[in-house]
Amino acid sequence: MREDGPPPVQTAPVEEHGPLAVCFVKGVRPHCARGFSWKIAGEPGWFTTAYHLLAARVVYAGRNRRGPLVLLRLCDALNAFGTCGTATELYRYERGSNRFVRVFLNVKGRDNNPATRFVRRGPLRGDIIVDYPTAHAPYRYWVEVYKAGKSGQYVRILRYRGHTGYADGNVLQVADSEMAEILRHLGLWHRGDPLPVPAHLPEGCAHLVLRDQEEWCR
Repeated sequence: MREDGPPPVQTAPVEEHGPLAVCFVKGVRPHCARGFSWKIAGEPGWFTTAYHLLAARVVYAGRNRRGPLVLLRLCDALNAFGTCGTATELYRYERGSNRFVRVFLNVKGRDNNPATRFVRRGPLRGDIIVDYPTAHAPYRYWVEVYKAGKSGQYVRILRYRGHTGYADGNVLQVADSEMAEILRHLGLWHRGDPLPVPAHLPEGCAHLVLRDQEEWCR
């Protein structure tokens, strides 16, 4: 991309199909989520509706396949660069009312590599980690952790300015580079304890070290 001229003019992309609706079907009567359209701060008004399904799967908040939840990841209209704003949702089945209830929703814009992770193992099993870059220097990531409350709805239990810098060369994902610090904030890790090991280490990453409270591959 040229840096010595004006930025390219971006126009609204044209999708080949209409927007998506999230529906749970029993028999022939679908139950569709209401008010799914979402607005991303700072984006034009047409970035408001889901057009693409990125993921749909069952995840488990507890051991031995307990606490099943439906995880959906959707994105809005693709731009000229093939990127889109994303929404991550979790639904829990309520047996008493015989319906699925949304218990978590996180919406992120299309730039700067934000991420939303449902944790499948370890001390944060069933929790959700969200990270996104700060808007001002030093350009590090905000890190948030969400946990299911008594009602089943997810609530934020932690937010701090991380030590991982944007594009700092760390091959670990932000949730992994910040894991020791996340657990320390929650009282689940102390200095001198073995470093938390990601479920999937990048190729060639055999050993982890802690530098300035951030995990790195040696």
